[in-house]
Amino acid sequence: MLRATPTKKGTGLILLGHPDDLVSLHETLHFLCRGLDRGNDKHEHALSIAYEVRKAFEHKREVHHTESGEVLGTRFVWPQILFYASYFRQLAAYCNTNKEHQSNLALLEHCVETSLVEYDAKIGLELVAIYPNVWAITNEYLDSYVESVTHSFLYDGGSGKLRFRRLPALVRSMHPLSPEYKEFSEMLEREATKKGCKPSDLRDARPWPEIEW
Repeated sequence: MLRATPTKKGTGLILLGHPDDLVSLHETLHFLCRGLDRGNDKHEHALSIAYEVRKAFEHKREVHHTESGEVLGTRFVWPQILFYASYFRQLAAYCNTNKEHQSNLALLEHCVETSLVEYDAKIGLELVAIYPNVWAITNEYLDSYVESVTHSFLYDGGSGKLRFRRLPALVRSMHPLSPEYKEFSEMLEREATKKGCKPSDLRDARPWPEIEW
């Protein structure tokens, strides 16, 4: 069984589970990213979540010993896990999923949603209503925007509940039709033209100080 709890400072959540549960989730996420496009790496960026899950069941992240046995886990920052929880559900619509895949998706969503509400009931419920509507599985979507939003959430001011209140606007901005995403996309297009590369080749060079969870 997977479960989660919000981090103390409201930076994200800690996803926890027994090793077999995490292995099953990891396999589901890889299955969804292969989907109907086997051999195509267009969903590779989403596997950053699967990578963290793998590190968890390899005992390289959180390790807890309980009466029911060993519990392992890893941490995710809110914008990242909210975006990809929605992303994986959208991918599932295009895949021939089985009951195990659907169960793992539902458990992941349950972990995200209960942790949101546990940290702040009002803002959490608002986020539960809006995060599934971030539709971003098109080939053209620039996943570097998720990175930019995550950086903004972490370092652009506020902490705890004050920072958490910024999340709804940040999550809405990750929709590909939002003014914020369009402005970001146009900026990358201009930069890519100058450098003679694709917008997807460009990455944020800002520093990432140690995260205070």
